[in-house]
Amino acid sequence: MLANDEVIKDQLLPFSDESNTDIYAGGSGPEDHDMADPIPECSICSTVYDYNRLTYEMIEEIKYLRAEVVRWRQALIKHLSPRWAEGLRQDIFDNVFQHFEDLEAYTWYVNNCCNGVDPLDNPEQSAFLARLKNGTDETSITYL
Repeated sequence: MLANDEVIKDQLLPFSDESNTDIYAGGSGPEDHDMADPIPECSICSTVYDYNRLTYEMIEEIKYLRAEVVRWRQALIKHLSPRWAEGLRQDIFDNVFQHFEDLEAYTWYVNNCCNGVDPLDNPEQSAFLARLKNGTDETSITYL
């Protein structure tokens, strides 16, 4: 996500944006623009902002769902026979991690909105999931 919910406002578009021909309300250019009235966003800027906001929300949902799967698998281990419990303990992260770094749009998002740090693959998130796996996080179902 862009810092402080900023929207990219590039007034020198390399193409014509027909959706908003009067970029500066009440004037012909920045020198005539009344600074009390915000400059309307172009449709391209709005689309990029919406895309980034959607990506952010989807990443947060993925992080939440990953944690829930690990949390409930860890809680289930206590109710299984030793053989099955050991199998689930070994496979507790099975099918939890999808890899998006091969997707160009995701790589762009990470590089431009997250300062190059993948929000799904960072030490803080990994440590949190490890605590859930061990049942030692305070949000674990059967926290010690």
